[in-house]
Amino acid sequence: MIEAVIGLVGVVVGSVITLSKDSWALWRERRRDGSYSAIRLICLLEDYANKCIDVAGDDGTAYGRPAGRMESGEEVQEAQVATPEPPDYPTDIAWRSLDESLMHRILALPNRARSTDRYISACAEHAFPPDYSEVFEPRMEGYARLGLDTLDIVRELRRRYGVAVESRTDLGMDWDPKAHLEGLLEGFQKRDAEREERRKEREIKAAAAKEVAE
Repeated sequence: MIEAVIGLVGVVVGSVITLSKDSWALWRERRRDGSYSAIRLICLLEDYANKCIDVAGDDGTAYGRPAGRMESGEEVQEAQVATPEPPDYPTDIAWRSLDESLMHRILALPNRARSTDRYISACAEHAFPPDYSEVFEPRMEGYARLGLDTLDIVRELRRRYGVAVESRTDLGMDWDPKAHLEGLLEGFQKRDAEREERRKEREIKAAAAKEVAE
């Protein structure tokens, strides 16, 4: 009887050890696939974020003057940076090795980019020279937000998978892409607030003038 119990315990212990080894091997493989996928995505997304930064800073001017000129000779603002294509992910990404919420943000990014482009195209139908502000403003702000979201995804990938090595060249400059984009968005918000304040002031003056006339 005792021998049978000992044998059974041995079988159970052996099974547990085998399962533990298999689970450990599977965990290591998933971790390795996740790290590789994270590094691939970091390089790709940082490149996309840099392109977003270029678009976010393109106000249609060059050297402080409108970059384009109409046939009549009138100077007009003209885009100097082409909008980038939405991120196109390589086929060797092990998506199931990534955190689910982070994977969703990464996979949703191309759709966000396409939605931004559609909105910009719609705005372009109502843009007028010489500054074409109706299209440049949403274009700059839309890509600033895309760039900021992309950098946040990159930061989270680095944190979760322990990727410390920078993929950009250190040129010795105090350059913070995230702070730069946040500064741009803060400027856009301030501009909009000032416009709203001026609009309210005009409405108040118009209402006062109407009361006097009546």
